[in-house]
Amino acid sequence: MDPLSKDHFVNEEIINQLLKIEKIEKTIGQLCIFTMEKKLNNYPFIKKSEVFLSVDGTLNIKIWQKEPILRIKNGNKEYYLTKEGENLELSSIYSSKVLLAKGFFSKEEKKHLADLVQTINSDEFFKNQIISIKKTVPNLFILISKIGNHHIILGNIKDFKSKLNKLKAFYKQYLNKIDMNQYQSIDLQYKDQVVAKKR
Repeated sequence: MDPLSKDHFVNEEIINQLLKIEKIEKTIGQLCIFTMEKKLNNYPFIKKSEVFLSVDGTLNIKIWQKEPILRIKNGNKEYYLTKEGENLELSSIYSSKVLLAKGFFSKEEKKHLADLVQTINSDEFFKNQIISIKKTVPNLFILISKIGNHHIILGNIKDFKSKLNKLKAFYKQYLNKIDMNQYQSIDLQYKDQVVAKKR
């Protein structure tokens, strides 16, 4: 299993069930290895697998898991989104601690969402500040903050990087000087300005 993965969607028991390890014959040919890899790669949480025999005849199985970065809730439907912007069903054996997004998202929006979440997760400040994302109407994306419980209005998600830069500059300038609880929203939709609306 991929030692760098923090998620545990695949375990030894699942691999044994998929491959029925106890029934594998002592003579393992190339076709058998190909069949095992195909079975493993068809499992929803496996990104890639390698099955091979070592010199001493030991069967080796390497697994790379798909990595969810976001949990999407759209009405009664819930699923994960991977780094690649791919849908991934929820698991009955493990729940990943990731940001939550609410709303309906197109395929293109999911790619932008995946980029946005990776940007948030790679920045310590935003990682501790942003707790969820929602889309209410077309092209209106909103971030929910932990501090102050205000909405951060992104608007269109395509140019989120410049908007996050404006937000960071705003927070650096005002976060320790004003009570963020008095703000209902921080609007980043307008060019070269941040509009903070009081409750």
